[in-house]
Amino acid sequence: MANVTRPPAPHRPRPLDAWRSALRNRTVPDATPAITPEQFSRRRFIATSFWTGAGVTFVGVRGFGGPVPAGNVVDFEASVDPKAFRADQFWLMNLDLEETRPGGSDGAAGLLALWRKCSHLGCAVPWESNVTFDNDRGWFRCPCHRSTYSKAGVRVWGPASRSMDTMLIEIDEVGDITVQTGIRQNGDTDNPSRAVTHPLLST
Repeated sequence: MANVTRPPAPHRPRPLDAWRSALRNRTVPDATPAITPEQFSRRRFIATSFWTGAGVTFVGVRGFGGPVPAGNVVDFEASVDPKAFRADQFWLMNLDLEETRPGGSDGAAGLLALWRKCSHLGCAVPWESNVTFDNDRGWFRCPCHRSTYSKAGVRVWGPASRSMDTMLIEIDEVGDITVQTGIRQNGDTDNPSRAVTHPLLST
């Protein structure tokens, strides 16, 4: 039988060879298209405008830890109940020298700002005009453990370690009041002497 010569089989790439070839020849599109100078300038302008506006807004916000406008001295009559500034965490009152009762002014006259935080566990201390203590009505009394303070914030009873802390008061020439809530002094028996007077303040 005659030998038959068969033509060579056509070359077929193996799957692995095809994968390697495709990997070598692939092109990856740029995921971050180029930004033109005009687009960059516009984006920077928008970002700068946003943060500048936000900064101005935040600077203009008042709050605890900074200066707080608290009205005018004519708004505070002598010997009336303290006025609450709850958002700013203080009480403001016009002490009356003539209010000699046990829970009164402790012999002081003028404006006094008291931080409402109790020195015991930090509870907010309310003014209780109907609370009776030492046969007298009208005191600051902590709702947590009943520490009791006079209108001038002087501690008279309870587990609190000291009197109510005071805040710095500034009054301008026309009688406008600013309470510096970030400038505080530990409360003590000399709280009454920290009251601030003004020619336009009622007595």
